[in-house]
Amino acid sequence: MSSQPTNTKVLIIGAGLGGLTLAAICRRANLPCIVLERTEKFTPVGAGISLAPNALKVLDQLGIYEKVKQHGQRLKKMLVHYEQDHWRSLDFTGVESKFGYPVYSIERHSFHGYLYEAAGGEQNVRLGSKVVDIIDEYGSPNAVVKCANGQSYSADVVVGADGIRSVTRRILAQNAGLDSINTIQFTGRVHMSGYTRPIPGLGREHEGVGNWIFYNDAILTTWPCKDNRQWYIGVKVSLSHYNTS
Repeated sequence: MSSQPTNTKVLIIGAGLGGLTLAAICRRANLPCIVLERTEKFTPVGAGISLAPNALKVLDQLGIYEKVKQHGQRLKKMLVHYEQDHWRSLDFTGVESKFGYPVYSIERHSFHGYLYEAAGGEQNVRLGSKVVDIIDEYGSPNAVVKCANGQSYSADVVVGADGIRSVTRRILAQNAGLDSINTIQFTGRVHMSGYTRPIPGLGREHEGVGNWIFYNDAILTTWPCKDNRQWYIGVKVSLSHYNTS
């Protein structure tokens, strides 16, 4: 394997929604870009995601909006329940006339795939690339990023988009002689999320309608996605059930 680093203008660490969106923007602006992702293969993660007008405006410029409309569900209304009572309704039908775009909900895994394609797919996204070091020497025009597989990359700009347990943040803090503070704190809440199978018996009056249900210090949310109902349950649990050290 060559010891010479691969050169690029922009290097993004992390192929999540944020990293892939930035890569798609770079590609549209004709900026050479490479995305490094530690996982070997993308697998379905999470359940659904809602996209507001400000997000859809950007996705429209990236050529993804039509896919969102085709495979997503337009959100019409959210029903808010407290205990057993219907508290209020949030109407989204007038959002498009005011902001230019509506609100859509879509399966996160599908949406991630559209961003992956817009970012250039396997040509620009390097799976199995676990970052182990970032070298940014004073006076050097480029930063060098090294991976566990032996590959190295040189870039004008390095962006850390690798999430809450960011390796980028930890490495840069260590290189600067600082402590990489772990700001993750267990709040005592756990959640489950997933999809139901298609529910044809709901009827058209329930298309595009979601629910927020607050009950006994817990929350259950349903987001309407195309042909499915995504569900989410958040439950408060005792800290004594977990080792938080």
